Amino acid sequence: MLAPFRRESDRAPFLDFVAQRPLHLEIGFGRPHHLCDLAAQHPDARVLGFEIRRRWVRAADRRAAREGLDNLRAVEGDARPYIEQLVAPSSVEAVYILFPDPWWKKRHHKRRVFQPAFIETLGERLVPGGMLIVKTDVEAYADLIVEQFLELEGWELAGTSHADPTIAALPRSHREKKCIELGIPTYSFRFVREAR
Repeated sequence: MLAPFRRESDRAPFLDFVAQRPLHLEIGFGRPHHLCDLAAQHPDARVLGFEIRRRWVRAADRRAAREGLDNLRAVEGDARPYIEQLVAPSSVEAVYILFPDPWWKKRHHKRRVFQPAFIETLGERLVPGGMLIVKTDVEAYADLIVEQFLELEGWELAGTSHADPTIAALPRSHREKKCIELGIPTYSFRFVREAR
């Protein structure tokens, strides 16, 4: 478990990890099913997950150790300052944001991960042609996310739903498996960063 902003000794290992390529990021991974399966699916990539709940970070660390996933690191904390301050521009192949909290109350909207400034930060961190995968089970939030991306320059909506082969090839998160089991519709999008 890394916490570079809380433990100075974690900063060098974090920076060393994010300097290696290819680099994939998962923001708010929750239960670490998708994160660990992603690391297993891409053994040549570095997979870095961010989560604010310590128990899920520890669970990711335990599973990574048990399964020998040396290419995975989990960070305890909000992804935004780490990505803004410690991840280099044009260094990330893929970002995954799965089932983010929609923060329905208007006074909580500022907590949403999909804010124009952070979307721009993600775009700067992605390599040209890099992708951002988004999934949600909230239709209104799905519509809002797509609207935001269509309003910003430099992004292409390259695929939606599991009809997109890239999305279909991804492992499923715990939340997505639960939605399938309960018959709850999910909405998936693959945004690609256009060459600058």
